[in-house]
Amino acid sequence: MRGALRVFRPVKQNRNFATIWASQLISTLGDRVHHVALAALVFQLTGSLTKTGLALVATALPDLLLGMVAGVAVDRFDRRWIMIATDLLRVPLVAIIPFLAYRSLPLAFVDLFLVNTLSIANRPAANAIIPTIVPADDLAAANSLSSISDNTSDIIGYPVAGAVIGIFSAWLGWKQGLQAAFIFDAGTFLISGLLVMTARTPAFTRVRAGAASIWIDLVEGVNFVRSSPVLRANTLVMLLGPLMLGAATPLLVGYAWNVLGGGEWEYAMLGTGISAGSIIGGLWLGSEPRMRPGLTIIFGLALMGVGVMATAVAGELWLAMATIAISGFGSMMVLIPSVTLVQLHTPEPLLGRVFSVRSTLIFGAIILSNAVGGWAGEQFGVRESFFVCGLLLVVSTLVAVLFPSIRGVDFTPAPTAEAGLGD
Repeated sequence: MRGALRVFRPVKQNRNFATIWASQLISTLGDRVHHVALAALVFQLTGSLTKTGLALVATALPDLLLGMVAGVAVDRFDRRWIMIATDLLRVPLVAIIPFLAYRSLPLAFVDLFLVNTLSIANRPAANAIIPTIVPADDLAAANSLSSISDNTSDIIGYPVAGAVIGIFSAWLGWKQGLQAAFIFDAGTFLISGLLVMTARTPAFTRVRAGAASIWIDLVEGVNFVRSSPVLRANTLVMLLGPLMLGAATPLLVGYAWNVLGGGEWEYAMLGTGISAGSIIGGLWLGSEPRMRPGLTIIFGLALMGVGVMATAVAGELWLAMATIAISGFGSMMVLIPSVTLVQLHTPEPLLGRVFSVRSTLIFGAIILSNAVGGWAGEQFGVRESFFVCGLLLVVSTLVAVLFPSIRGVDFTPAPTAEAGLGD
């Protein structure tokens, strides 16, 4: 019990981290409501899993096209103010999504692109701020707590989304129910931005200025990831998850509506199952400071695949929630040690770019997988496609474990880590 409570130490002892953590908790709560509302909006308007997959592609495309540029911005400007600006700018853009979708779905996709363009600057800014306000000994606990907060938002946000959409839809009609969900999401960004304004972070020092150096900054971030054996191996193995399971995101929509015979509530509860497993995984990892990250990540990927395969076989909501929770537990075994590895093996001035390089690669894999997932569900069946996604991840993980560079990584920073700053 005492070990599990260790994960809460950064919040109890560090006011600035607690403020950043609370802001992310609130905005992530809104994100989960947004996620359910978006899936319901597109599927209700079109009845197509392929078009639902395309909506998810629209939300991920900025990560592929602009992710590394966002990383340069995070390393050039005050990260706290980046978080504030991106939160506040998303308020009106999120609120108008359903109004645009009822008139023109492509126009709504453009708005989704703009929303996630702001999100891709917010995420690496938050990740890069943490090691500047949290001691190195508490980083794993802080990252565990951040992941737990994400998934606590899932457990609250998914049922809230289902309830908000259901209640307002029954009262005013399904369009108004979805509008209420998006307005709720916009409100969480407003609260998050105001919270970050109260945080205090170390004074920002601009390392390099001028538009001419943007390319140099981009290349520097890419080269650092390529030159670090730990980051290179971890980035490659991290890509297995989004490549194999990104397709499961649109397939979950079909699973909720077509396999379970439900709708928004069933979809929301599947997300809740994932989150429950993730919270348990985050608490466990936060109490295990001596974990072996390489083997932990590999075992986590395998668990994710097993959970998806078991969910494909399940046909009842509560059983599916239990099996998909296995996948959520595994995802924390991948995410938490991977983020900690980056923070410990990367010089602080490069953190924004390194996180963005990885995010660009991961979301590129998600875009490809999202597009394939919706199509596969319509061509071969939802359950069959879901099972194959999990099976492919398990097989890929068994291959990855054969490589010492992947299974043998640890948290000890390399002696030459600072070399990535360039001459």
